[in-house]
Amino acid sequence: MTTFYFLNKLDFDRLSKVIFSILEGNMSEIAPTGNSYEDDYNSWFAAVKEGLIKEQRRIILILSDDELIGFFQYYTSNNKLMMEEIQIRSDWQGKEIFRNLYGLLISNLPPEIHDVEAYANKKNVKSQGILRHIGLVIDGENKNGNSYHFHGKYDDLLKWYNRIG
Repeated sequence: MTTFYFLNKLDFDRLSKVIFSILEGNMSEIAPTGNSYEDDYNSWFAAVKEGLIKEQRRIILILSDDELIGFFQYYTSNNKLMMEEIQIRSDWQGKEIFRNLYGLLISNLPPEIHDVEAYANKKNVKSQGILRHIGLVIDGENKNGNSYHFHGKYDDLLKWYNRIG
């Protein structure tokens, strides 16, 4: 059975290596950095740890039988939902996880959300397809040009969610 929990931010240090291992396992196939695992982990850890200080930044853990199989990192600001990372272990991808994940997310978002944003690595065609499927469109790139910036309306995300329900 798949379950979802909001990360208790005090547990981040303890869980960070297993969370990162999912990200690294997925991204090393798509867009390897060329850095050592330890260097990538340390950079990621510092950035996420700093970001988690903000109340609006949250991580939803995805578990199956108490084993971490993925996570969803996001933040809200003003009227915007920024989906930062959706990482699911490769052996669980394609399973029916998104519906329940988005159900939890939608029920916990502030009512003033109107816009949705995300980035997808240019080499990650699967993520780009998912973002398009939920109603987002490409409207630019990140600063270093390796990822597309996606933008859409929250209402379109809700329509997608309700359509699959």
